[in-house]
Amino acid sequence: ILEKPDLLWDQPELDRLYARLEDEYELRERVLALERKLEVVSRAAQTMLDLHQAKRSLHVEYYIVVLIAFEIALALFELAR
Repeated sequence: ILEKPDLLWDQPELDRLYARLEDEYELRERVLALERKLEVVSRAAQTMLDLHQAKRSLHVEYYIVVLIAFEIALALFELAR
């Protein structure tokens, strides 16, 4: 976003105007603020994804424990016969 437009390469006399407008509209500061906010959103999204994956893993582990308990119950039932 902070790269100068290609027009400035073709017309260098516009470079000063671009620099003044960049200062006037505080483009650098706004871009840095936007990058910080995007980083926060990215970290929050990654945290949410990690939590979701942990929840799914916990469910899978629960199902495995239930299946093992069911297998043990079947084995005990077979032994009792």
